[in-house]
Amino acid sequence: MFSPILTTVIIAHSLVSAIYTLFIILKHSSLPSAFIPIIFCIPVFGFLAAIAADLTILLKDRVGEPGEIETVKLEEDIYWNSIREQADSENIVPLEEALIINDRQTRKKLMLEMLLDDPMKNIDILLLARENNDVDTAHYANTTIAKIQRDFQLQVQQIASAYESEPDNVEILDKYIEISGKFIDSGLLESYLLRRQQLVYSTLLEKRISLAGWNKDTLQEKIHNALAINDINSAIEANLILHENYPDDEKTWINELQISVAGHDRVRLFQTVEAIKNKQIDWSISGKELVSMWVEV
Repeated sequence: MFSPILTTVIIAHSLVSAIYTLFIILKHSSLPSAFIPIIFCIPVFGFLAAIAADLTILLKDRVGEPGEIETVKLEEDIYWNSIREQADSENIVPLEEALIINDRQTRKKLMLEMLLDDPMKNIDILLLARENNDVDTAHYANTTIAKIQRDFQLQVQQIASAYESEPDNVEILDKYIEISGKFIDSGLLESYLLRRQQLVYSTLLEKRISLAGWNKDTLQEKIHNALAINDINSAIEANLILHENYPDDEKTWINELQISVAGHDRVRLFQTVEAIKNKQIDWSISGKELVSMWVEV
């Protein structure tokens, strides 16, 4: 038989443990549910240990010690909804500077703030950040890049499926072209996957031209993509149409220079340079910069 004192202790322990368990279940305690067996099975000391752990977590939170970046639930929202209110901050340091700041916590905070709205705007910096020596910075960049890649792949799969169902629907085709172009230009595709997507993109552009005729933007995309896959003849063919219809447009002549260089055609390059010198072309500042290494305009 248990002594009256021991019985009283056990009853009191059970009641207190039950109350504390209720606090844990209702999320009024910082402890996880894994502590419940410890509280019940270790008389007195289990309960005291739980109180000590709870107080430690509470004091840590009040001090404001920042948690590790891994504690943020990336799988639920890569755009960091939990701290979205910080996006209104007026004093935001460029992300390029955040990468070289020595203060680890400041760098992490600035990265999160800069990437709240649209990580795609900073994809170039993310690609650099994933090689950063700081583990948190590299981890965040890799996780964000992986999320963006998955989103792109899902979009491409969905629009490809829709296109297969209606191959002559120009509206669906234009959407397919738009998404594929963004995926290619994102810098997220490498080697074989990039080449494969560029070949698909080339086929889509040809289909677009055959269905709805050419326009300036479609031909520009065709030339840009053809040069990327070293299809010089397709680029020449598309630029001939631009020459016929936009003979004084700077983009037509920039294309011609790029085609000559990509095709290692010295004769074509010389002829293009001479033609540019003798034409009245309304050059933009960016256009002048692009052609400055070949001809003074």
